[in-house]
Amino acid sequence: MDAALQLRTDGQRGRILASVIELVSEMGYERVRLRDVAKRAGVSIGTLQHYYETRDGLMLAAFAHHTGKVVQGLEEIATRDAEPWDRILGLVEYITQPRGFRNRCLAFMEMAAASARDKELRRLFCLQYDGWRAPMKAAIEEGLAAGVFRVSSDVDETVDLILTQIDGLEIAVATQVAGMTRTRMRDALLRVISVHLGLPPYAPDAS
Repeated sequence: MDAALQLRTDGQRGRILASVIELVSEMGYERVRLRDVAKRAGVSIGTLQHYYETRDGLMLAAFAHHTGKVVQGLEEIATRDAEPWDRILGLVEYITQPRGFRNRCLAFMEMAAASARDKELRRLFCLQYDGWRAPMKAAIEEGLAAGVFRVSSDVDETVDLILTQIDGLEIAVATQVAGMTRTRMRDALLRVISVHLGLPPYAPDAS
């Protein structure tokens, strides 16, 4: 894992960083202030500034911590299942796990928007994206080598298409477009991926 994501997070510091992500999902990146974080984390502003001198430093640390957790989870999933399709199922289940799902989608959307204007946030966003690309690409390549998958374009383009569909569905969940839910996103995403990989369209009872 990239060194930028390996932050020391003791109990209090970890609570502060988690509070930032919660508030970003509720209020939006630009509206979160130090006093909001201090109140949510149950610490004084002085304690907050002992760890992080500026708001920008705090936000950057929070996104680095959040990204590190996401990438760590993806890396663990990537080593859990031997079969390529089972690994892809695991990755999709991980990203659509129920607890805090919509808030994670909201935080992702806010991070993407903020990253467009901030070089350091953009680097973290790219690390998270790469954390998705690597296990997905590896599973697809193994499936192709085993003759289990068939793709109509090259592997990199197939992975790009899958990741952009994940992004779009997460935005739909965050904004609640057309009543998009966690379950609908999971099933739609697996159907799309299965078709991309030359498999019969995924059906929920086939999992």
